[in-house]
Amino acid sequence: MVGFSGEQEFYMQIQDHLFEMIPESWKTVFLHTSIIDIPNQIPKGELFVYYIPKGILKRKPVNCYEVPSLFDIDEEGYSRLITSLYNVIKKLRDSYEKKRNLKFTTIDIVCSSKKFIVKYGFEDLLNSNYSLEELHLIWRYENLQIDLDSLNRNDRKVLEYYIQESRVSLPKKQEIIETEIYERPAQATVDYEKSLTLDEIVARKKEQERIEEKKRKREEKRMRKKHPELLEGAEDAVINNEILRNRNIK
Repeated sequence: MVGFSGEQEFYMQIQDHLFEMIPESWKTVFLHTSIIDIPNQIPKGELFVYYIPKGILKRKPVNCYEVPSLFDIDEEGYSRLITSLYNVIKKLRDSYEKKRNLKFTTIDIVCSSKKFIVKYGFEDLLNSNYSLEELHLIWRYENLQIDLDSLNRNDRKVLEYYIQESRVSLPKKQEIIETEIYERPAQATVDYEKSLTLDEIVARKKEQERIEEKKRKREEKRMRKKHPELLEGAEDAVINNEILRNRNIK
């Protein structure tokens, strides 16, 4: 159930931005935004988006800040899209405060299948025991199921402390709203039906590197045969000495 009049339109705008940011077919999208009000200063905000690519095999989450380099997308234009999404959420926050007389500090959105789940949080982030980096780590642990064993010692200690603390602390105040993904089409950054998936991009890059390496070795071999006196570099010198040594053995 949508909380107040006009809120649905904000959700539509957020969905538009998310659909445009993801350049391949996806299974689940996770968005987190935090806004900290600091006295006599501009509010401090943070936004990040991860998505799980669709596929038969289990896929790792992709950080949307890595999308421009992974898919060769204009970084400046993509950054403007993220800023625009953040501004929509700030307007949603202002509207929420006016209608509810309550200001949320975090908003978490999970977009999966036909479901669009919004979680408003009201934690005092300014006086939190955790830094923004640590809160990001905690969020990844809770939403992306990261493996503790894959983390360095400091990050693991933060999470172990958080897990112990959460067992004895009171539940955090939240408001959860569940609605459906609307059917209004959004123009994706890339036509993912015609583009490569992330796995295909990585595989193609590796194949290209293999071809280039093979071509380089073939060219080196040709140059050695044609101009053996022009061998350069320590590696070439070692190879040349090895060739001469083998000849002497024979």
